[in-house]
Amino acid sequence: MSLGMVLLKVLIGIAGTLFLSFLFRKVLPRFTQRSKTSFDDFVLNALADSVIPFGFVVILILTEKDLGLPINVEQVYDIVLRIIGTIVLIRFVNRVGSRFLNGVARRSGAQDLEHLLQNLLPLLKAVVWAIGSLVLLQSLGVKMTVIWGLLSAGGIGIGLALKDPAQELFAYLMILLDKPFSVGQFISVGSTSATVERIGVRSTHLRSLRGEQVVMSNSTLTGSTILNFAQMVQRRMIYSIGVTYDTSVDQMKAIPSMIQAIIDAKEHSTFNRCHFTEFADSSLNFELVYYIDTRDFTVALNEQQAINLEIMEAFAREGIEFAFPSQTLYLEGDSLTGTAS
Repeated sequence: MSLGMVLLKVLIGIAGTLFLSFLFRKVLPRFTQRSKTSFDDFVLNALADSVIPFGFVVILILTEKDLGLPINVEQVYDIVLRIIGTIVLIRFVNRVGSRFLNGVARRSGAQDLEHLLQNLLPLLKAVVWAIGSLVLLQSLGVKMTVIWGLLSAGGIGIGLALKDPAQELFAYLMILLDKPFSVGQFISVGSTSATVERIGVRSTHLRSLRGEQVVMSNSTLTGSTILNFAQMVQRRMIYSIGVTYDTSVDQMKAIPSMIQAIIDAKEHSTFNRCHFTEFADSSLNFELVYYIDTRDFTVALNEQQAINLEIMEAFAREGIEFAFPSQTLYLEGDSLTGTAS
C-alpha cells in the first residue's frame, strides 16, 4: 500500500480520536449533568482521558500491516502495542473501580467502610495489575504452565512470609465489621484498661489511664475477651456500707431513705435498693445498689464520688459513724477492758 494511504489512515484515526475526545468532554457531559450522581461524569472524564492513548494504539494496529516491517520488527511492534493497550486498560479499570467503591462507601455513611477501602484499594489495584499481566502474557503466547509453576513455588514462600501480616489483616477486618470497639471508647483487655486511639491494619493503639501508649496486635485483641465500657447503657454500682454497733435502731431505719434521697437528687443516677443485710463482726452492714445512666467513664466516677461524699456528710450530721475492724479484749482478773483495732 502506498504511503499516501497509510497517511490517510493515520489522519482518519487522529480525526476519529479527537472527535471521540470532544464527544466525551463537551457533548455527553451535558446529559450526565442532569443525573443525581457524579459517577457518570467521572466515567466520561476517565474515558476522555483514555481515548487518546487508545486511539494511538488503534492507529498503530491499523497501519501495522501497511508499514511492511520485517518479521522480527513486526513481532516487537505487536508486543509493544499489546503492552501499551494493557497498561491503558488497567489504569482505566483501576481509576473507575476506585471511584465507584469510594462512592459506595460514602453513600453508606459508614466511616469504617471508607477506612477499610482506603487500606484495601492498593491491594485491589495490585490484583488488577496481576490479572492484566497474566492475560497479557497469555496473549503473547507465553506457556502459562511455566508461569503457574513459578507462581506456585513463589506462592509457598510468600504465603509463609505473609502468614502473620495476613492474620493481622483478617483480624483488622473482623474489628471493622464486628465493631467490638471504636476510636475513643474505653475498653479492658486482660489486665489492660485503656482508651482506643487508633485502629491500624496490623495493630491498635491504646492510651492507658496512666498515660502510656499501649500497642496491641489486632489478632491479640480479636482472640481475647474485650470489655467495652462505652457500650454500657447503665453502670450498676453495688457495694457495702458498714456502721458501728452503737448506731440506734431509729438511725438504722433512716439510713436507706437518707441514701435514696441523695441518689435521687443526682442527674445521672437511679436508686435501686439499700437494705440492712448483715450483723458482721465489727459492723452493721448495708448493701447499696444504684445505677449511673452514662456511657462516659469519667462522668460515672464523678457521680460516684459525689454520692460517696454526700453520704459521709449526711452520716456526720446524724451522728452515724462508719465502722472499722475492731476487737474487744477482756482481761481475766482485772477490771480493765481495752479495745484494739
